[in-house]
Amino acid sequence: MSAARLLSDADVARFPVAQAVEAMRAALRLHAAGHLTAPPRLSAAGLTFTVGATADAFGFRAYPRVETPLEEQLVAVWTAQGQVEGVIVGSALGPLRTSALGAVATDVLARPDASCLGLIGSGVQGRAHALAVAAVRPLSQVLVYSRDAGKREKLAAELRGLGLSATAAASAERVCAGSDLLTLATNSPQPVIEADWVRPGTHVCTLGPKEQERCELPPELAGRCALIVTDSPAQLEASGGQLRWGAAVRALGGCVQNPPSRRPGDITLFLSVGLAGTEVVLAGELLRSAQP
Repeated sequence: MSAARLLSDADVARFPVAQAVEAMRAALRLHAAGHLTAPPRLSAAGLTFTVGATADAFGFRAYPRVETPLEEQLVAVWTAQGQVEGVIVGSALGPLRTSALGAVATDVLARPDASCLGLIGSGVQGRAHALAVAAVRPLSQVLVYSRDAGKREKLAAELRGLGLSATAAASAERVCAGSDLLTLATNSPQPVIEADWVRPGTHVCTLGPKEQERCELPPELAGRCALIVTDSPAQLEASGGQLRWGAAVRALGGCVQNPPSRRPGDITLFLSVGLAGTEVVLAGELLRSAQP
């Protein structure tokens, strides 16, 4: 009989962020080598599914197509021999996976001396991204902005409590002016910054909408970027984002395998869309680490 494990958000919260980042780095290498199956997500009967497989495991993630207050998901993992390894239920695995992928992109694409992180958005994704980036880069400063002054002050205080030098900023433009690492983590269907606010030499990560007619990032910024990268070109194309950004978008896995050269003044852009299969890889790591 299978000794499958059932994990919750409490188990995910105990998992080291740095270990999650390295798990995603390994998954990206597998994807670049053709050893991670990662088709675009699909929807049916009110659910959205992503599936993934490596030589060691396979599984799926499922979540409701309608937004729910808890945004709970289910990730199930099988061993290569077909035994259920375990299931993770809750809302914490997604932000951990997304932020870990963003941290890998930062490590590969940003200037080596970049240390000032700007966050536009004060929600769960912004918090997770700050902690993940801090696992790959020593951060001298974190600037936080969102339209709700109370929420940005609260996140800045929370990040300070976790050891980061964080301050709430008065505007998105102020964040851009003070950052060489810039993360957009909003649900806005309209751009939340202007393209000319971004300083030369900045690495930009966008976690929110980036479809053809719905995007938190101004499309004009693409013209200023020396390099545009996504974790999943297939998913970007399926969502219509490829039409907005063009055929020059590179895969993050390839950049992990062969880090691109960059000049100090280059602006780099990471379009986070969710590489299918990475949640299965990360869930497998959690399940194995949680074994008694």
